[in-house]
Amino acid sequence: PELAMALGRRLAAAVAAHDAADPLDPGLPLEAARRALDLPDARLVEVVLRHGGDGRPTEALTLRDGRVATLAGAGLPPAVRAALEELRADLQQRPFDAPEAARLAALGLGPRQLASLVRSGELLRVADGVVLLPGADDRAVAVLATLGPEFSLSAARQALGTTRRVAVPLLELLARSGRTERTA
Repeated sequence: PELAMALGRRLAAAVAAHDAADPLDPGLPLEAARRALDLPDARLVEVVLRHGGDGRPTEALTLRDGRVATLAGAGLPPAVRAALEELRADLQQRPFDAPEAARLAALGLGPRQLASLVRSGELLRVADGVVLLPGADDRAVAVLATLGPEFSLSAARQALGTTRRVAVPLLELLARSGRTERTA
């Protein structure tokens, strides 16, 4: 039990150090956790998570998507949070008007920041460089349903109030998820 508790404390410290060093990529990959604890097999990290707490260190950790992460999550860096709020304000007014690369750059949202926002569920990635608010896909289905059983790309683009750059990958996303069907 003493070893399990010591490993639990070491794991919590390793996760905290990783998250502090790279807040855009929260959670320690399972293999990195194994190495940090000097364990022979990554499956033992799960054992440490289950049995390594003395009521404190590992009860705040979880294994999610192959990463050991804090249950509370470290949160987004303040600059990314501020940029997200600006982007959210833009998209709430025009939900299908995905920002262009220049706007994202002006906000300080590069590929790593966008990936972090998508992973945390703050944005929906439609395609490379095309992000919308979560639920925009569901809103698009509702708008498109008003067009009738068949519609053209142009009609969809106009109904959504967006550009071809956004409409094409959005319709492809809806088709891949089975919410629309391409007929021609």
